[in-house]
Amino acid sequence: MGIIFIGILGLLTRRNIIMKLLSLDIMGTGVVSYFVYISSETGAVPPITLNWNLGNADPIPQAVIITSIVINFATLALAILITMILASKALSLDSTKLDKKVVD
Repeated sequence: MGIIFIGILGLLTRRNIIMKLLSLDIMGTGVVSYFVYISSETGAVPPITLNWNLGNADPIPQAVIITSIVINFATLALAILITMILASKALSLDSTKLDKKVVD
């Protein structure tokens, strides 16, 4: 849970858009880690074994986590691309300066 709050804190306190994107990525990593933590079971084994008497791990949370990681990576890559285009046009990465330029 601490990593999620660190990401939120960085998102709220930083002015640089790249730092905001990194904070957003840290927050997403914290959410994925928390989901892995709550979906884990002690004593569960991967569902690849031939011994069906053991408690097998559920593969659905694993698939959801992998999908979440891929979507997070694609979203971050697109956000960095848009930030690069915005920075080349506005000549700044400071969010307060960019807000003033959009309003004017």
